[in-house]
Amino acid sequence: MNARTHDTVRLAVPAAVLHGYVARPAGGAARLQRFDADLARRCAGVVDIVARGNFLAVVADTRHQARAAAAALQPVWRADTPPAQPMHTRTVRIASRGDAATALAQSAQRVDASYRWPLMSPRIDACGTATAEWRHGTLHVWLACTQPAALRTSLAALLDVPESRVLIVCDPDPTARHDNYCAAQAAADAALMTQVVGRPVQAECHAADLTGASAHVTLVVSGALAPESAYRIAASAPAHASQPIALAQIGTASPAADDVAVDPSLVPPYAVEHLDVTATLPMDVPSDIAARGQVFAHESHWDELAVRADLDPLALRLRSLEDCTGTELIKRVAAQSGWRGPLHGRARTDEGVRHGRGFAYASVVDVEDGRPARTWSAWVADVEVDSRTGDVSVTRVTVGHEREVTRSDAPARPTSLKDDVTVAARQLTAGGSAYDAWGDDATAESAFALATHATGVAMAAPTQVDVVGSLAGSAAATLPAAAAVANAIHDATGIRLREPPFSAGQIREALATASAASDETARQRAGKRRWLVAVLAPLTALAGLCATVMPWRAPIAPVAPTGPGFYSAATIERGRLVAAAGDCAVCHTVPGGARNAGGLGLETPFGTVYSTNITPDVETGIGNWSYAAFERAMREGIHRDGRRLYPAFPYTAFAKVSDSDMQALYAYLMSTEPVASRPPETQLAFPFNLRPALAGWNALFHRNAPYEPDASRSALWNRGAYLAEGLGHCGACHSPRNALGAEKGGKAYLTGGEAEGWEAPALTALSKSPVPWTEDDLFQYLRTGYAARHGAAAGPMAPVVESLRELPASDVRAIAHYVASFQPPAPDAPDVATVEARSDAAALRLSGATDRLYQSACAVCHQGNAGVPQFGVKPSLALNSNLHSVRPDNVIQAVLHGSDTPPQSGIGYMPGFADSFDDAQVTELLHYLRQRFAPGQPAWHDVEATVARIRQQPKH
Repeated sequence: MNARTHDTVRLAVPAAVLHGYVARPAGGAARLQRFDADLARRCAGVVDIVARGNFLAVVADTRHQARAAAAALQPVWRADTPPAQPMHTRTVRIASRGDAATALAQSAQRVDASYRWPLMSPRIDACGTATAEWRHGTLHVWLACTQPAALRTSLAALLDVPESRVLIVCDPDPTARHDNYCAAQAAADAALMTQVVGRPVQAECHAADLTGASAHVTLVVSGALAPESAYRIAASAPAHASQPIALAQIGTASPAADDVAVDPSLVPPYAVEHLDVTATLPMDVPSDIAARGQVFAHESHWDELAVRADLDPLALRLRSLEDCTGTELIKRVAAQSGWRGPLHGRARTDEGVRHGRGFAYASVVDVEDGRPARTWSAWVADVEVDSRTGDVSVTRVTVGHEREVTRSDAPARPTSLKDDVTVAARQLTAGGSAYDAWGDDATAESAFALATHATGVAMAAPTQVDVVGSLAGSAAATLPAAAAVANAIHDATGIRLREPPFSAGQIREALATASAASDETARQRAGKRRWLVAVLAPLTALAGLCATVMPWRAPIAPVAPTGPGFYSAATIERGRLVAAAGDCAVCHTVPGGARNAGGLGLETPFGTVYSTNITPDVETGIGNWSYAAFERAMREGIHRDGRRLYPAFPYTAFAKVSDSDMQALYAYLMSTEPVASRPPETQLAFPFNLRPALAGWNALFHRNAPYEPDASRSALWNRGAYLAEGLGHCGACHSPRNALGAEKGGKAYLTGGEAEGWEAPALTALSKSPVPWTEDDLFQYLRTGYAARHGAAAGPMAPVVESLRELPASDVRAIAHYVASFQPPAPDAPDVATVEARSDAAALRLSGATDRLYQSACAVCHQGNAGVPQFGVKPSLALNSNLHSVRPDNVIQAVLHGSDTPPQSGIGYMPGFADSFDDAQVTELLHYLRQRFAPGQPAWHDVEATVARIRQQPKH
């Protein structure tokens, strides 16, 4: 593996920079037809619009302003196939001996396979940032970069300047979160924009915006063990795989590659009689990425050869290895792991959780800090695969690592090999990009660069990591990780995964395909009965429809509770996240009570509905519910005993949950501690107590169908939609309801509703917020419970935010991205300074007793210019959406009851004044707050009556 090269010149990033945002078409290459520059220029903070060919971007004072203005451009794109550009690559033969082609042709046990290794992170939240500036006739670019020489060549071609006038300054912070591919895109974007505006510009690029990008190294492998051992591997990547997209957008040809940087140590380490190794790679494929792809391919393929020949894969390596150090390391790792050969998918008694074990090995010349040395690494990975959900747990890793000692060796890295192993295992089992995939938030330069810092990771770490040899971390030490895990998954399931990451979705699809093939075989054997199936199919469908609307449904028999180990650790962890996304504990837990034991009274226009006990207690909970009963309740609103559930339980939203997430949720709930608790029975007045009538309600308002992704939208948007529309059931509170209590959809979706006596504000363009919500505002609000431009979460929203804190940040970002799509920016919307100035001007006109009441009770925490925060954050009332609303309800709730349970303690606690102020004082204070902080809004009506009504309501 080659060393990372850095420019020796260290220049500080400009202190004052503009921010750029690129408008990108969904779905890949497209031709720009038109855009509304005038509308965008009227947005706050816009400095310039940059349009060159199919490249379109906005430069503004802040990142929020740039994003808002880019949306206001409203570009129209036409799908386009870019003209073919010359392929600036060269094929290099790295190693050759014997006649591999002839030997492979003569083998009856030949195995051919194709593997892929991503150049771009598969995480939908991956991003890269770069800053560019012209200084003294030279372009300076600051970013985290592994291939500065290649990027310099690309930027020179992009701007049509000599390479000598491009200086790359690599980010000195090794822990900065950057995806190398996205960072290169951001560098090109920033370079184009700074060339136009003549001032420093910072740009961001998100993987979710690059829906049409395809960046992989493809490795085609052929191998055989008899009659003669032969092996051939060819690595290739498109010539422009990692080139900045901006090159094609402005119609500039990609620069030619002077050489192909391929490390000769990437040759497989095993002795074969006939060998052929070639590489056709562009100049900007990082050598460490190429190395990982090579090791993944040939170690996976060697495992396939062992399976085909019915040999122990570890023994086959030892038989073919002529390296004493490597041989001894493999033997030590085998002994430490207790290797006795593959497990062949041995499952627990339920036949659902399958166990597998995989081996992989690598020996390369590793160059770190300019010091080359040979390294050896061997991995044994143990996995659990839940065949019902596809979830993978890497339960144990035994890793051996040795590094050749040289006199110039640098001190050991500060992180241990165990840290690197943990990060590697987490990243390899990340969720991928499916709408129901649960990923991680590992801080890494790319998904498989295996950086040493990880935060907020969703997937569980290996329960056991054993290290043989050096404990010091090394990038080369984790080279076998992907192949070892892939080989273990194959051992457990018989499924060969040829591209990381190894998501539950991939495994589910492969298992379903295998099951479908088995079913097809069975159908073929029962061909004589096909005519009967054809006749009965319409009748079966009709029966299903009738069952949906039947007032009474048959009970589902109870089952014995599941024992420990019935579900895999990964499935239970996934289910915990599903439960957090669905806010299960928010409604099924009374204040101070046992989690999920039920009993919380939910106020509805038809009466109080009490939540049920969803712990696995057999007598009072769901401990004897089968999965079929649980799924029916979640999707159709039918109790195990056949009773209809009131739609206060949002089964209308939960019906959109995927099968795998539903299975995982059931697994998690059944693994929690059972609690004996019998909540109060829900007793509504006539006619709402007639549960069979809900069959008609369901026929009118309920569609039992899973979420269907929108192919025209990005993976991030679809993930956010899945979480918000299904598990998060945002519409249950934020959408209005009709006279029968059903959510209104269509144009009314998310336009505002009610929840527990609080107004749930509109999340669309109808929002009354004085400053428009942005995606970043929504992310901060949902992640922390506080957004500086809007305020803090209170009332029923506070526990929702507390639940969302358990999710990966990428999922909260996806929800924010989705909700933000309903709020197109208004070109004449005021900025924060304007709103605050209006409030300050209104304050000069107010005085008297109510002003003194405000100063004594409120100003210390809420007045923006009144010193430093004393009790947490200092929300600006001028920016508070509730004070700009058409209804005073939320402000009254806050004044009377305060906020004693914020989502996090750093926000601070607001006291309630119900015992301090009478109704008249609260009324006067509300009128004062409205006049001072929302001076452009009309006065509220019937405030005193509303205060009296809310004072009598239960506190929420």
